[in-house]
Amino acid sequence: MSQLKKTNLNSVRDLQKTTDENLNSVLQQLGYDESFIITDVKLGLGVATVAIAGLLFLADKKYQFKDIYSITVAACVVYGVLNAILFLINLKYKNVKYIGDDSKGSRITIASDIKKYEPYYNVTITVKDTVVTAAIPFNKFFDVIGYFNRDEFIKLISEEINKVDKKHQ
Repeated sequence: MSQLKKTNLNSVRDLQKTTDENLNSVLQQLGYDESFIITDVKLGLGVATVAIAGLLFLADKKYQFKDIYSITVAACVVYGVLNAILFLINLKYKNVKYIGDDSKGSRITIASDIKKYEPYYNVTITVKDTVVTAAIPFNKFFDVIGYFNRDEFIKLISEEINKVDKKHQ
């Protein structure tokens, strides 16, 4: 469906967004299954911090501050620890758009980035601690009207994955 969506060619941010949205389907065609473990962990940590804040609010409304002081301190410490873990996860997986596994069990991680006013899709592909970085021009896989060319992008990404495989061996 996103293949039929026209993208503004004058906005590098829109080009990156459209490309990132198509990563899952492209890598699925190449034999990778997306893993949502990091997303699930981040979601769980976020829900836990909201639950702690909500419970502290309710406890503050129901009891006197002196009565729940030690519980409040403990909850604030746990809240801070959970937020620190969430911050570290976000720091480690900054710009990561895709994490997946192939049928052989090897994990692929793809991070993408753009630089302001530069029409390049900067992609970092990691397979088993082997990293390859590439700057792919957006005009290689977007046509002149602004439609995403999935087949060309599959070819470009598979070339980069093959570079990682050659480095790994």
